[in-house]
Amino acid sequence: MVSWIQDTKNPRLIQDSYILLHSKKRPTFMKPIAPQPLITTRAAEEIRAAIVNGSLPPGRRVRQEELAAQLGVSREPIRKALLVLESEGLVSGLENRATIVAPLDPSLISEIYEFREAVEPYVAGRVAGKGDFDGRALRRIIAQGRKAVGAGALDRLIDLDGAFHTELYRESGNRVVVEVMQTQWTHIRRAMMLTLKARSYRNRVWDEHEAILEAILNRDVARAQDLTAAHLRGARTVVTAGLRASTGATKQGAE
Repeated sequence: MVSWIQDTKNPRLIQDSYILLHSKKRPTFMKPIAPQPLITTRAAEEIRAAIVNGSLPPGRRVRQEELAAQLGVSREPIRKALLVLESEGLVSGLENRATIVAPLDPSLISEIYEFREAVEPYVAGRVAGKGDFDGRALRRIIAQGRKAVGAGALDRLIDLDGAFHTELYRESGNRVVVEVMQTQWTHIRRAMMLTLKARSYRNRVWDEHEAILEAILNRDVARAQDLTAAHLRGARTVVTAGLRASTGATKQGAE
């Protein structure tokens, strides 16, 4: 029997626990609760974050032993974590033992922005049509974003840019939009990293976010949609330029 049952001084607890462990009728609709997050999951989260924020840039050779040493784990959870990230399109070449951070795929990024340009104006218009939307959460995000610009905190800027758009998705009340955008969010964040690396664009992002919010608060559906579409077209232009620049850097930095 497990040690915590052996050590307890509560006879009833011992009896109940023994019955639960050995009864053929014990519940089958629930899974045991893990005492802590799985190491593989945590490793995948850390490596994914490093890819998104550019600490592991596109084309960078990924060595399992180095990642294991940095994260203080064995190589096995790192290997499993890389398999997860490979399925997400974030690394490649794992089977050939020459794993690299996957380059940003220009066609995928283009398709993501095409999709966003189709969906997000609808989202903004839907939120503008709500009578009970007060915008307080978005105002806080905008204020924090401007503060992060002043501090030059790129990771924080990416998080807050994502938070602004995610809050709009949520406020739209369309669960399909929320779920679909979540599935692509890692790639969207990588694109955001490219846009926000351009220092000249950082203040502009929050100016545009604020203008979108004001249109929404004024219940001006058409203007909210137009401003959102223009915001995304501008972001796509900056991303395209960033992709061209990163392609050259990838060729130089790949090992």
